[in-house]
Amino acid sequence: MEEEKKKVNINIDPGKESFYANNLAIFNNPNEFVMDFTQVTPRMDMIEGKQVLTYVVKHNSIVLEPKQAKMVLNLLKENVEKFEKKFGKIEVPRVEAEAKKSHAKKFAEYIS
Repeated sequence: MEEEKKKVNINIDPGKESFYANNLAIFNNPNEFVMDFTQVTPRMDMIEGKQVLTYVVKHNSIVLEPKQAKMVLNLLKENVEKFEKKFGKIEVPRVEAEAKKSHAKKFAEYIS
């Protein structure tokens, strides 16, 4: 018997453009993990005839259940390993003494 072919309509919503983040903060409570991706861009503005340094901040947050956070961790680890096999080891700068104590690093420290 020939299998009946079914048609499926798919509408992909492109949503927002890609978002470049040069900082990442992660917070958690007993119920969720919040990953706050931030883009900080300096610019010079003219205010009352003077040049003033202004920082433009954009951010996108992702909220995950603990199980989802663990899945993201495993997927990221797996993909980093695949990347390193194909392109070579990713070198991470040594961390300053203060950051070593808390094991916390600023995401921006990894971006050159």
